[in-house]
Amino acid sequence: MYAYNTYHARGRDACQGNSARDTLLAVPRTNIRRDVSYPLSFRVPLVQVEEIDEAVLRERRKRRSDLLEAIWQVAWTNYQRSGSLSAYAEGHRSTKRTKRVSEELQDQLYTALETILERAPSAVIEEVARKLTQWAGKYGDEK
Repeated sequence: MYAYNTYHARGRDACQGNSARDTLLAVPRTNIRRDVSYPLSFRVPLVQVEEIDEAVLRERRKRRSDLLEAIWQVAWTNYQRSGSLSAYAEGHRSTKRTKRVSEELQDQLYTALETILERAPSAVIEEVARKLTQWAGKYGDEK
């Protein structure tokens, strides 16, 4: 009886244009929504499938989906940090701006830091990291 009712309820939803996604959207916004996995489907070139299969073996995963799920979690987090698809594609993070100093000065600081990270010798980068960490510790607790 359960199978019969489930099948016909599913058929009725399909006739009414309801999808599994619509059903999931009806789930209240709780931690359950965070734990429920929803299958997505997309196409990739065959060459990438072969590379994914090699990575599955290299990363000691059982299935492609196990590897791609882990990659997706990292990629989605980085996309959200970037703030937009174009910024994500260019490798930029969305930066929180402060009103304490002008946007021009903030842009100048970010540009200078990016330039140092891309072009400076590792000793200089380590010194910048040490100094910034020191200042962050000194001024970080103020609010």
